[in-house]
Amino acid sequence: MPRFVIPNSATIHSIRNFLDKSDVFVDDGGDAVIQLDPTWAHFEPVALSMVAAWGAHWRGKGRQVRVENLGAKANYAARMGLFDHLGVEFSSGHTAHEEAGRFLPLQQIERPAQIGGVIGDISAMLHLEGDSESLAAVQYCVSELLRNVLEHSTSPEGAFVCANRYNNPNKRSPCRVTIAVADCGQGVASHLSHSYPEALKDDEVALGLAMRPGITGAIPGLYGSLSNAGAGLFFTRCIAKGTGGYFFISSGQAAYRLKRAPNDEEMLLLYEDPFDEERSQHWKPLLRWQGTVVSIEVCTDRIGDYQGLFQWIGERIPKRESKKSKVRFT
Repeated sequence: MPRFVIPNSATIHSIRNFLDKSDVFVDDGGDAVIQLDPTWAHFEPVALSMVAAWGAHWRGKGRQVRVENLGAKANYAARMGLFDHLGVEFSSGHTAHEEAGRFLPLQQIERPAQIGGVIGDISAMLHLEGDSESLAAVQYCVSELLRNVLEHSTSPEGAFVCANRYNNPNKRSPCRVTIAVADCGQGVASHLSHSYPEALKDDEVALGLAMRPGITGAIPGLYGSLSNAGAGLFFTRCIAKGTGGYFFISSGQAAYRLKRAPNDEEMLLLYEDPFDEERSQHWKPLLRWQGTVVSIEVCTDRIGDYQGLFQWIGERIPKRESKKSKVRFT
């Protein structure tokens, strides 16, 4: 039976361990089983969106989804709406707290018309009062990632998106918003192969192409235009790095993660080629993801002028050579 083993910490930081647990699309019959850790479970949006998309994939094939080791440790996943999307009954026995200002529960997006609703929910639920610059950055990232999925993935179940805001009252580290979008569609290599046949030969090559501007093509969107078509993953990667956050993408048997920059000097270096990043990691995980998953962190305390940031990145798109440049985000 298809089995998705979830480690006790399923985050962008521990994503390599997460992806090397098992190949979750092996089909030998039976129910689709999600196996939680029996002692403890810490989820971030990247894991929630992947599990939701995976469950929808198997349910679309007529399979029932079962979850092993359900218990109090699953309360957060339940509040994020995971079990509702899986068709699994779960009652935590605790009163749910108001999510406004804290998180965006899992949502299934199947049509472009639904994106506007998600953007509105981001505004209300992440509740970045008086911080229009940070809100604009988060809205752009969500909008671009969802549009890319709906245009390219061909998944009959669409995509799953969720987000969480992690506050830091002691100010020892910045507040951050973590966003994740996952689908079980055709994947990056298959999509790019129509224009770049070499993408089919290596999923890692395909990811590298997808993260460069001007490669994939895109429809105009909330902050985009035809002149920056194909720049969505490039822009979101730059926003994540420039604020000191993670960027992660996986498709097929390839994964790429850009780790948090250790200091302001490193944050301000921008590379057009993702593999030129000194703190990047790319590998072939055991889990061959059928579709695409993207997760990013936006450290909201570090955005002072979003429009200036967006304009600066856009000015670099026509430059095809790999070179590093600097930009200040605050």
